[in-house]
Amino acid sequence: MWTCYDYDTETGADVAYILLADVHPGESAIKLVQAQVRPEQEVSSSIDKAVRSLILEFDDEDRLIAIEVWGASGSLPKSFLDTAAREARPRPEKEK
Repeated sequence: MWTCYDYDTETGADVAYILLADVHPGESAIKLVQAQVRPEQEVSSSIDKAVRSLILEFDDEDRLIAIEVWGASGSLPKSFLDTAAREARPRPEKEK
């Protein structure tokens, strides 16, 4: 698993990225799906906003390989963001 966190006050970036697969198909094969809330019970507006900030990435075999979290500072624990921001190894390369 690989994580990173991009926060930039100038550009407004506040995105965490969680890559679940070290090897994945090329970018052209990835399918993006934005999550939607379908609660079985009432949820707060902050939970609704957090779920709507998720972009799920699936590979060409429909397996979940990555999660993007937009507005990450409002949805994820600070400890996770601090660790992800310090990620030193480069993002894994796509399968060749």
